Amino acid sequence: MKWIRSLLFNVYYILVTFVVCTTGVICGLFSRRLCSLNARMWGKLLLFGLRWLAGVKCCVKGVENLPESGAYIVASKHQSAWETVAFHALLPSPAYILKQELLYIPLFGWNLKLTGCVAIDRASGTKAMRSILEGSEKRLKEGRPVIIFPEGTRTQPGATTRYNPGVGLLYEKCGVPVVPVALNSGVHWAKKAFLKKPGTITIEFLPPMPQGLDKREFISELQNRIEAACAQLPD
Repeated sequence: MKWIRSLLFNVYYILVTFVVCTTGVICGLFSRRLCSLNARMWGKLLLFGLRWLAGVKCCVKGVENLPESGAYIVASKHQSAWETVAFHALLPSPAYILKQELLYIPLFGWNLKLTGCVAIDRASGTKAMRSILEGSEKRLKEGRPVIIFPEGTRTQPGATTRYNPGVGLLYEKCGVPVVPVALNSGVHWAKKAFLKKPGTITIEFLPPMPQGLDKREFISELQNRIEAACAQLPD
């Protein structure tokens, strides 16, 4: 039964993504706002399908920790493709920081660019850091939340890796709240896994990080808070 439900969702995922990405390219002829609204619809449709086809629900905690106005940065744990979908549905017009190679995917990559993502070449060192900062500052000035995955890659539930310095640079230079996010998405939608495990994905927005920390202290504290909160989520 799990195999059949996962198959149905994966087919649904492909069809919805194709249709929404096609309409997204058309929206791009008019405005970025329309592209963002189209991406929001994509996120909501996929969360709907994940629930009713694969039996994977979503529980959102800590929404009160999100700033009521103004731009902010979301520093999220990264375990699954789920969060690359979910933030479109949960936040207003988010701008993801992501690897440049994704832009080369026909239709899908074009939509990423049209929605105003911050694409970086991770192999370019200093240039990548400059791209993160400049791109994020542009989106924050538009009043949009910026999404960054500090680990830079997906990790297994219960595992962690070094948090990259890019998130510390944004904290130091952008002067906006940084909201940590804990989640357990990898329990139900594992990395590169066909099968989806029925249950509830919990995502928790934690209180914003304190101001005035130096970069290294900030990164260490951010990692401690996210990992500790993830450890408390159901597995």
